[in-house]
Amino acid sequence: MNYYDSELSRLQQEIIEKKRTDAKLSDLLIQQSDLEKRVAELKREKLNEQGDVDRLQNRSLTAFFYRITGKMGEKLTKEQAEAYAAAVKYDAAEDELNAVNRDVEHCQKVLNRLLWCEQEYQKVFDAKLAQIKASGSIQGQRILELERQSGILKGQKKEVDEAIRAGVKAQSIAETIMEDLNSAKSWSTVDLIGGGILADIAKYDKLDNVQANVKSLQNALRNFRTELADVREQISADIYPEIGDFLHFADYFFDGLFTDWMVRDKINESLARASETCAQIRNILGRLNLLNGEIDASQKNISSELAHVVASTQVEDK
Repeated sequence: MNYYDSELSRLQQEIIEKKRTDAKLSDLLIQQSDLEKRVAELKREKLNEQGDVDRLQNRSLTAFFYRITGKMGEKLTKEQAEAYAAAVKYDAAEDELNAVNRDVEHCQKVLNRLLWCEQEYQKVFDAKLAQIKASGSIQGQRILELERQSGILKGQKKEVDEAIRAGVKAQSIAETIMEDLNSAKSWSTVDLIGGGILADIAKYDKLDNVQANVKSLQNALRNFRTELADVREQISADIYPEIGDFLHFADYFFDGLFTDWMVRDKINESLARASETCAQIRNILGRLNLLNGEIDASQKNISSELAHVVASTQVEDK
């Protein structure tokens, strides 16, 4: 491989990286805007819920009423649970926004570094084309075109592989959530038939695991969506509606969990939602794997043709 070959290969990969990064950044900016609104909304909800708790704990007329009616403890417990749920949802959304902000900053740095890669590629391409014409090789331009196509496929395969890795990670976390929910469901059944405090401890220990993993799942799903941004046209232009619902899995899971006395019902609902999320991820991964197979086949065809052209090309000694 001469200078022109190595430079063209390097610059072509930079162009592909720039295209991928630009697609990711566009999607990240949409996520950033949505999350900024969501965080602001949840912050207001968090402050309002905490305000209700504070109001019941001070000398307000509402607090006085609940004290004299003997319902103070019951009311305060409900308000505290709602305040806790609001705080948990706010923390999860804020963590997600911080992750998106970091990804946006990284993409912007990459795009600045690759700002002139197309122009550099065209200069090197023109120089190599002039070299080929000067050499008198009839097949030279065909070789150059096949190398260009091969480089494009190499970039596409990298995009798909990264999307698959992101999807597999999200699927693994979702499956872990399902395992813990199933375990919590089993302990809820034991609790219904008189399992006592040990059953409660086991059940809520599993739900604690789920709570921690739900935040991890949200970030994994967000990253999966970002990686899909630059391949969605190849597998389906309507993929965003398909993944839109499960990006709000955390909100769904936390809503009502801390205030719902029928926790077993909530576990069943969350389990069904997690199962649906897994099915959606598997469906998209299936399409990605099919696309990967098509790219591999195209690469094999191009490699075969390139080998044939190179083998049949007569090179004049100078």
